[in-house]
Amino acid sequence: MDGYEALDDYWARTRIMPWQAVRVHFTAVIISILKLVVKPVRALRGRSFNLLAHVEAPKQKIDVLGNKRQEEHGGYYMSEEEVANFANNGIHGPFRVLEKEDAESLLTEATYLFENEFHKTSVLGDEILKTLKETGDYSNNYLSLFQGSRYRRLWDILVSRQVAHPMESLLGDDVLCWRSQFFEKQPGQEGSFWHQTGTFRESDKKPKLDSSVPRHPAIVQLNLWIALCDTDKEKACLRMLEGSFKDSRFERITLNIQDDIFGFLLSLPYSEIVKTLKTDWYTMGNFKKAQLVYEHIQRKVPSVFEDIRIRDLEMKAGEAVIFTSLNTHASYSNSTSDKVRMALSGRYTRPDVHIFKHESITVLPTKGGGMPYDVSKEPAIPVSGSATHPNTDNNIAEYPPR
Repeated sequence: MDGYEALDDYWARTRIMPWQAVRVHFTAVIISILKLVVKPVRALRGRSFNLLAHVEAPKQKIDVLGNKRQEEHGGYYMSEEEVANFANNGIHGPFRVLEKEDAESLLTEATYLFENEFHKTSVLGDEILKTLKETGDYSNNYLSLFQGSRYRRLWDILVSRQVAHPMESLLGDDVLCWRSQFFEKQPGQEGSFWHQTGTFRESDKKPKLDSSVPRHPAIVQLNLWIALCDTDKEKACLRMLEGSFKDSRFERITLNIQDDIFGFLLSLPYSEIVKTLKTDWYTMGNFKKAQLVYEHIQRKVPSVFEDIRIRDLEMKAGEAVIFTSLNTHASYSNSTSDKVRMALSGRYTRPDVHIFKHESITVLPTKGGGMPYDVSKEPAIPVSGSATHPNTDNNIAEYPPR
């Protein structure tokens, strides 16, 4: 799992604004003083920070919910063997969704849409976009959020038989695509760090997805990742720890830290408090935060990442994979000098799963701090079967006009 710059090295070469540095060190001093009193009191009350609280027993395989198979239904449905492999490894593919020419054409269109700001339809709003431009983080990764419900070409790909059939084999007859976006890596851009997430809480206080019936988070939602160009280790291909959904400690530890960040900070020396605050407050997105947790786990609970099997998913343009995002995954850096890596991603779930039940306002971490944006009106794309369920009240998209 090497190949990424250590956070200590990142912060040695990265400067934050003077007022941000003052805020970080002032807070770190206060926490260090409070630690002398608060930490013992919490211990007496049985409230010491526990990195491994609520850790579940390992799960041996995914309980697949769909029953349509290639042997009986034909089409693009998965075979019995493919489903069995997914249940054990948490990944299906690569398999072809688009012809090479269509994939490359979509990459061109993605660039065009970005250059035209997706016709001013970004969910993020002007203030966030202004901040992203000022910090150099303005990219297709963010402008393209949820755009699948707004553009016919994206919609048609996300609901195509090549995608819908395998999703039905895994999730069941009724399927929604609740979120979509392009994943772009510009030449020289660093890779996405290892991360594991089941119900997409990200930087929020509650998960974005909440199943109305008891269900393991490994099957609450599935990811589709379509390469729009050839990808390899030099061109930021996807990386996967196959079967790592069986051990969800990485995500659980992340949530434990989020739920008791003060208790976590009390457990750290001054230098680690400073690094944690800078990473939590002033880095873009969630990947540096995931790295912060990973490095802490490596020191405290190294068994989480023992006996791992990394699969590098080098893919041709138009090929795709489906995987549970509870499989720990990442990507290489784009080490090319002149080639953009682009992928289209969709996230799929069932109508009996609440979407944005707890959080109508979500937070995008930026280098200027966390910035809220409204997702309450973002609709899910109906992919197959019934789009609604008696237990939920999800917003469902209508076919876009353009």
